[in-house]
Amino acid sequence: KNFILIADVFKSITLLRYREQDKMLSRISRDANPLKVFACDYLVDGSNIAFVVSDTEKNILLYHYQPELRDSAGGVKLLRRADMNIGAHVNSFFRLRVNLDDPGSGVWDRPATLKTLEKRQVTYMATLDGSLSYLLAVNEKTYRRLLMLQNSMVVWLNHPAGCNPKGFRAARYPNKELRNPNRNIIDGELVFNYMNLPRSEQDDLAARIGTNIDALLDDLTEFQRLTAHF
Repeated sequence: KNFILIADVFKSITLLRYREQDKMLSRISRDANPLKVFACDYLVDGSNIAFVVSDTEKNILLYHYQPELRDSAGGVKLLRRADMNIGAHVNSFFRLRVNLDDPGSGVWDRPATLKTLEKRQVTYMATLDGSLSYLLAVNEKTYRRLLMLQNSMVVWLNHPAGCNPKGFRAARYPNKELRNPNRNIIDGELVFNYMNLPRSEQDDLAARIGTNIDALLDDLTEFQRLTAHF
């Protein structure tokens, strides 16, 4: 509750901390690279928090404050952990607690699970072209499973106009940066197409990545339940 995230139109984001006992604001970390920011907000998953930024190149970037890592120079630098191009300018973020009202989810029968979900939030993104998207943090196991599904679907499916979703979602910058892309964000628009495939293709894709249809459908259905706010 005492952290403040601010954005600059040219100088990226800065993380401040408010010390109530001294009535003072202090800068604790910042992104050292120039970035033309459109908007910023938080991505909350229980006790874990990340910082979401949108820029003029239609990218979504995620930063972490990790002072224990050497690359952060003792916490002075925010570390970029994920990036993705969504093809639209995001000019507003807002956060909601994940939806718990769906009786089909069964969370009311598992108090421990319900307590965990109450601390998770969905970060929604509103764009200048009128679309609405969201970011939801997932655990490592689910991420790895969906990443393998995503990579398989890139080469498995026929895409409109022969376009490559992986190339389209790669972050873009006005100047070439001396860093590798972080990615680490699942393309939900692509992986949700798995639910509409014929059963035989679903089975083939699941077998190809070493899992089963039920596990993949459970993951995708759970995301729909948690984000069913509208």
